[in-house]
Amino acid sequence: MAEAAPCTVETCDPSQSWYGYQPNLGINIFFVAAYGIAAAYGFIVAVWKRRWLTYTIAILIGSLLELVGYVARIAGHNDPWFSTGWILQYSIITFAPVFMSAALYVCIGRIADFLGRGAFNINPRLYSRVFIPCDVIALIVQGAGGAVSVTESVTTTGVTPGAAIVIAGLTFQLVSLTVFFILFGAVLWPSNIWYPKSSNLPIRQAKRLRAFAICIITAILLIIGRSAFRAAELSEGIRGSLIHDELLFIIFDGFPIVIATVIIVTVHPIFMLQTEQDHEYGKPHSHDMVLLSETSA
Repeated sequence: MAEAAPCTVETCDPSQSWYGYQPNLGINIFFVAAYGIAAAYGFIVAVWKRRWLTYTIAILIGSLLELVGYVARIAGHNDPWFSTGWILQYSIITFAPVFMSAALYVCIGRIADFLGRGAFNINPRLYSRVFIPCDVIALIVQGAGGAVSVTESVTTTGVTPGAAIVIAGLTFQLVSLTVFFILFGAVLWPSNIWYPKSSNLPIRQAKRLRAFAICIITAILLIIGRSAFRAAELSEGIRGSLIHDELLFIIFDGFPIVIATVIIVTVHPIFMLQTEQDHEYGKPHSHDMVLLSETSA
């Protein structure tokens, strides 16, 4: 008896594929282009400025990973039964935002240098020393879960061991981001960036810091919301209804992360956390970083 021919979109129902649908070509090309631009920008800034390299490299790696994930989804448009492509996009798109959150973690210490230690009086250096290792742990756990998922059957119902490990990594990331958000708010709240005229810094610089803070808050909330969605999605297992709904994926994962990436790239701290002297001479002057939490006499 002859073996059945491999499934194609012409001969089989895509709902029976790894994806559960045929990935939309146009939207995935859009995401590839967006992350390609973000990665190129990050590379240019890294080579051009050679400052804030941890922040810039985190953006670059995260953007490249997202790009690879969406290239795999483009391949899935032509062949939704291509298992390697599905596993690649599932794993990479799940943990790539870890690098975006790492970029945000780098910022809070420097912002605390400007604004003061905030309500909890935490040493600014501790933020990156605590949260970046948390990000590494989340990355390792999610990566391990993705590796285990490679060995699992797509027909498996319920939460598989691989999905459970990924959920644990996402939950850990979610908790870390939430704590970070609270501490970030505790730094911002006592400061005078909301009332530039009462701060010691020039009005333009205070307004720039306020805009930067609002953008970082927005990016954090987008990543938190997306992580919560992915945890809920995987809680149904890899055959659940959420993971096989492309519209929900685009709304609650695709767009939140690409918007957060655009924000993080656009308000790069190399431009937003400059003093007036930085603008004039193009060099940092740490002694000119006046704390905004201090009011004028």
